[in-house]
Amino acid sequence: MSDLLISEQNGLRTLHFGSEWVQGSMRISKPAELTLGYAQEMTAPLLFVPPARTIYVAGLGVGALPRWALAHMGESLKRLDIVELRADVISLAVQTFPLPLDGSRVKLTLGDAAAEIAARGSATLDWVWVDCYDGRGRVGALESTEFYAEAHRALRKNGVFVANMWSNVPRYAAGLKRLSKLFGNNILLLPSVATENVIVIASKTQFPSLETSEMKQHAKALTQRFKMPFNRWIERIAPVTTVI
Repeated sequence: MSDLLISEQNGLRTLHFGSEWVQGSMRISKPAELTLGYAQEMTAPLLFVPPARTIYVAGLGVGALPRWALAHMGESLKRLDIVELRADVISLAVQTFPLPLDGSRVKLTLGDAAAEIAARGSATLDWVWVDCYDGRGRVGALESTEFYAEAHRALRKNGVFVANMWSNVPRYAAGLKRLSKLFGNNILLLPSVATENVIVIASKTQFPSLETSEMKQHAKALTQRFKMPFNRWIERIAPVTTVI
């Protein structure tokens, strides 16, 4: 019996993995919109880097981030590689949470995202997006030193690693320490307001200051362009050294 459950309410279609936890949500009338706060926050790297040319997505879920990227990153996005471990999630997403499968730009692979990234060439990715939990909140190899090292290797000089983590589990601090061994202090944390989600943004290069007037103007422009609160996010973003 499948643990995949779909509910619809108030125009939202939501996926669950056999528990009350929401795995992903899509507004039926606006499928490219990011409906969950933490998913919106995973676009925060736009404060520091331009729209990506190449993105590696670990975990498909309802395809919210890939749909958003295809709709909003425009012609700058040349390649979007999505790796999903479960065939039933891919089948359900194709049928119920449609993703534009543009053959020239989008590749959806059934496999282990931690293993697949090892086959990538060095310095070939601009963004790595990681949002991959099962119904019990487990991440597995996607929190391992080996995966983090392969992601670091695959990122270009100004590339960013972006992961959704939970701050209320014991492995949270350990995961940050593993990332810090690779990215040093070039890690920023964006905690959500209403949940325990923390978006972790790691870069090979130093982040620009969040305190400048130029950054505040940039955040304001992003807020107006994408209708998401970039201007409030820069007030919550903190360096990883505040935690570990």
